[in-house]
Amino acid sequence: MTNRLLEIRGKIDTLDRRIGRLLARRFALAMPLRLLKNKVSDPAREKQVLANAAAGAGKPAFRGAVRAVFTEVIRQSKKLQACGQ
Repeated sequence: MTNRLLEIRGKIDTLDRRIGRLLARRFALAMPLRLLKNKVSDPAREKQVLANAAAGAGKPAFRGAVRAVFTEVIRQSKKLQACGQ
């Protein structure tokens, strides 16, 4: 492997660890919301979250991928809220 490849992969690994920590914080904030809502699903809020995340993607080419990732983040958040983990 080239030094450039290793360098870029190292940067990606650093970002992945940061993303993992941020997701854990997000899940921790989302879990108690189950006690404040009547139901786990809130389509209007989910639409707002997806739009907000896509807006933060920067390049238009990345927006679809960011929406797909956040669709899964929302799914996992609802799963955690439903089971109270």
